[in-house]
Amino acid sequence: MSRVFSALTGSNVARSIASEEPRGDDDLFEIGAEDAPFVEIGGPSGPVFSPAPRAEVKKPEPARSFPRIATPVVPPPAPVPAPAPAPVPIATPVAEVSAASFLSVRFHDTAPRITGRTGGPDAGLVALHFPDHAVSAEYRTLRDEVTKQLPGATSRALMFTAATPQAGTTTVLLNLALTLARDGQRVLVADANFTRPGIANSLALRPAPGLAEVLGQHLPLPWALQPTPLPSLQALTAGEAHDSTAGAMGHDLPKLMVQLRQWFDWVLIDAGVWGVVPERDATCSSADAVYLVTREPDVERPEFAGLKAWVKHLGGSLRGYVTTRA
Repeated sequence: MSRVFSALTGSNVARSIASEEPRGDDDLFEIGAEDAPFVEIGGPSGPVFSPAPRAEVKKPEPARSFPRIATPVVPPPAPVPAPAPAPVPIATPVAEVSAASFLSVRFHDTAPRITGRTGGPDAGLVALHFPDHAVSAEYRTLRDEVTKQLPGATSRALMFTAATPQAGTTTVLLNLALTLARDGQRVLVADANFTRPGIANSLALRPAPGLAEVLGQHLPLPWALQPTPLPSLQALTAGEAHDSTAGAMGHDLPKLMVQLRQWFDWVLIDAGVWGVVPERDATCSSADAVYLVTREPDVERPEFAGLKAWVKHLGGSLRGYVTTRA
């Protein structure tokens, strides 16, 4: 299945991401007192919860692509006397975290696949088909951490985007939406990925009319909304895009999001691959939070490394990232 790695306040991954960004500082993520660390989804053998790592004094670290968590530094343990000095460890980037703020969940089982089911929602929607599965529990953890980042809001709009195609953006977005809807909250998923729409196929819905028709003023918004297997979850599929759709999206999508906030508690937008539709990217400032989705091997790609600065440059609120692995 897949593994969600939400970057909200920092990461303990001992890995430095080589990147060249418009800005190299670590303040590109929006860090708050209630922020939680990244969440990782997917992987090979049963849930294994990793305890918080013991912080230690490290040599000066190279510039990082991801933020440090704004928590007090845990003092290092007292050195143990030894007859000979210990060898100097190799410096690695380690996030300074407290025991209460560290979270790492690994799954050793892949998501179960449905056999004998045809014509229905995609089997990858584990939060729909197997709500008691360990991966579904991880999406509930992701739900809790995202909620902590936006306390007190009556309605929240989230935008999910990726650096490369087939990163699992639609699957992550829909499983999170299904998890929120199971709590009875009013949730809408909107497909703004006109080049590779996936929400309609994943939920077994009609592909059109949808967002393209609403933006083109060919159809009222209520007529384009479709029900899903969960009563509190509705979908706005991509529809049939035209040459004028991109321009209409850049101008009217922020207005549409204002209207959707009045009807739903959560609005989750699938923004596809960053950079394909610049007009869509420019609307990221209309969302409460932007989350970057990438496959684990692609984390060190330049395309992913530069996204943080671009989101910040356009006024978006970058709150974390999710890594996926088949």
